[in-house]
Amino acid sequence: MPLSPIYLDSCLQDQTCTVISLHGELDAKLQLVNLGFHRHSHIKVILCRGDSLILNIDGSRFAIDRELAKKIEVELLS
Repeated sequence: MPLSPIYLDSCLQDQTCTVISLHGELDAKLQLVNLGFHRHSHIKVILCRGDSLILNIDGSRFAIDRELAKKIEVELLS
């Protein structure tokens, strides 16, 4: 039975995941790719606070809002 998709907005602080796919409008996808969100990129959730997530993506730190995080399908690694 296939697992239901998990999106980055539902990840918890200190969890690590890898990008499976990006969803949404082309502009949003391009913005994410330019920030380093590529298929199989590793993401560590540093901090979840309100509507923001602080992330470490392949050595760089970014803050994104939960609306954008809802467009990033991930697989949990830890």
